[in-house]
Order: sequence, then structure tokens, then C-alpha cells
Amino acid sequence: MKIFLDNIIYTKTLNGGVSNYWFELTKFLMKQENIELAFFEDEKAKSNFHRKELPISTNKIITTKSTPVLSRLMPIKYKTEEEFIYHSSYFRKLSGAKNQIEITTVYDFIHNYYSTFLNKTVHNNLKFNAIKRSKGIICISHTTYNDLKKFCPPKAHQKAEVIHVGVSDDYYPLLNFKPKGSILEKYSLEMDYLLFIGGRTNYKNFDFAAAVINHNTKLKLVIVGGGSLTDKERQLFSDEALQRIHFIPSVRNEELNILLNHAIALLYPSSYEGFGIPVVEAMRAGCPVIGLNNSTINEVASQSALLLDKLDISQFEQHIENLRNNDFRKKIIHSGFEESQKYSWEKSSRETFEFYNQFGL
Repeated sequence: MKIFLDNIIYTKTLNGGVSNYWFELTKFLMKQENIELAFFEDEKAKSNFHRKELPISTNKIITTKSTPVLSRLMPIKYKTEEEFIYHSSYFRKLSGAKNQIEITTVYDFIHNYYSTFLNKTVHNNLKFNAIKRSKGIICISHTTYNDLKKFCPPKAHQKAEVIHVGVSDDYYPLLNFKPKGSILEKYSLEMDYLLFIGGRTNYKNFDFAAAVINHNTKLKLVIVGGGSLTDKERQLFSDEALQRIHFIPSVRNEELNILLNHAIALLYPSSYEGFGIPVVEAMRAGCPVIGLNNSTINEVASQSALLLDKLDISQFEQHIENLRNNDFRKKIIHSGFEESQKYSWEKSSRETFEFYNQFGL
């Protein structure tokens, strides 16, 4: 079997969940026998955090033009008569190849719910065309699959499956850990802290995290990733609360595992996610999750997260009070750890490879 992977996600972003997904899938495929891999990418891809870790031989790379704004929109031109699987990391079209079997992974439908009309139109034109072209469609959660049927239903000739994404083995409970010299000492994280991981766009409800810290003077907030805090975001906090905030631009998995192990909780008030990888990472590391009650977190965490029916400070404070009870905390951590065992990158990648094999190449 010959598989062409389009590494456009590495050009689009320096890090993030989709980049991580593509990295893990690629690692798995590179280890498989009896397949031939080739990659489409441009020079900018090598700036990506995950791409730097992939030992791809130059003779496996078909270089595309580096056009930052148009790279996602412009098709790759590649003429060949051979049969192969073509899987783009972010909906880019491959033209000129007559016998390709296109596979598309659909991550979410956030743009349909939260983007401006213009952004939604541009993004959906790209994504929906990819879905309609594809013989195989992978959704990373049942939530995403239900949205697929709602916004761009697959046809009878197309195969569509749910294949959950995974979680790294770098996340696990730490025993007898000594904080000296670690990231905890670096950021002076002696008092209880909440973790907020990733993007802070509107549907992520970062303003609720700010309200929590403004209200509860016994907590710090550690923000990981998502870009530097803007002036508008800083204005959400009182002057006193700003002294209890630590922003960490990026961390290795090992460092994030330390942060998760010692946090009082991961605060995940997002209104919508395609999957929500940080939730599973937290559960695997033994960190309780406080999240907004929605279909995704119910799917991923089941009964193992502490859910807010609405973004309400009093509900949050009740969850924090419960977590200060050792027996309750141990129970929720155990439940989360058991739930997290359902997910792994090996399982996700193996099921994706099996999905490719359904097309008989």
C-alpha cells in the first residue's frame, strides 16, 4: 500500500492538538511494514514543534510551495497514474492524481457555531469540499460525527467512522516526586493552582477562569499555551489577581505531566470541543477536571469529571470544596484514570491504518 500524507498542518501552526494527532499517526505509520509513505510539505513545516521530532528522509518528501496565506487553499498538483491513499492533515486538495483514495479527518465544527460569517464561509468551503471528495471520513468523536450528519452528511458511497484520538504515555501519576529544580520551583507554585491549557478564543470561556481567580484569593492560575496574554485578557483580572497568574508559553509533555500531577484541578470551561485532549491527559495524570457540561466532555470523561451546569462561581466553589476532601479527591482521580485507559495514540493510529485497509489497496 502506498500512502501520501499532506503535512499542511505543520505549516499552519507551530503546535496544537491537530499537529499532535498528525505527529502520532505519522510515527505509527512509519513503523509499519509493507507500506510506502510519501509526504507533501513545504520548508515552513519544519518550524512546527512536532515536525521537528519526525525523522522523515528527504527522499520521502515532495516539496510544495510555501505561501502562508494560500497554502491551505491552493491544491497540490501531482500527476500520477498509481493507486494510493491520500490523507491531508487539514483538508487540502490533491489534483492530477487519477487513482487516489482520499481520506479526510474531521476534527470539529466549531466554525459553524462560533465563527463570523466570513470565517465560517471560507473554512467550510475548504472542509466541506474535502468531505464531499473523500471516500473515507474519520471523525474524532461521536460529537463531531453527529455534527457531520447535521452540517455535511456523508453519502451512501462514503465510509464514515468515529476513531477517537489518543493520549500520550508521558502522562501518568507521579510517586515520591521532588519539586526541587522542577517547573514547580521555577514558577513558585507552592499554593494551590488551577491549570488552563490551550486556546482562549470566545467559546473557551477564559473570562470565567478570570472570574474564578478574582473571586478565590487562595488559588493561582497557571496558563499553558494559547499565545501570550493580550491586554484585553489581562484587564479581566484585578490587579491583585494578576499577581497570582503564571503564563507558560509551551512545555514538554514531561513538564505538563508535573503540572497536572500537582494542580488542584484542570479548569476546562469550553462550550464546545471536537474531542478535548487536555481532559484525557489530565485524567491520565491523576488531575481532577472541572468542566462545562456538554456533549463532548460527557463523551470523553463520562462520569469522571466535575461538571458545571452553567458558568457559575458558586458551583465551581462547591467542586473545589469537594476536592479538598481527600477521600472524594482520590475517588474522582481513580475514576478519571480508569476512564482515560480507553484512549491511546497506538489504538487511534492502528484503527486509522485499519480504516485505510478497508479500501482494498
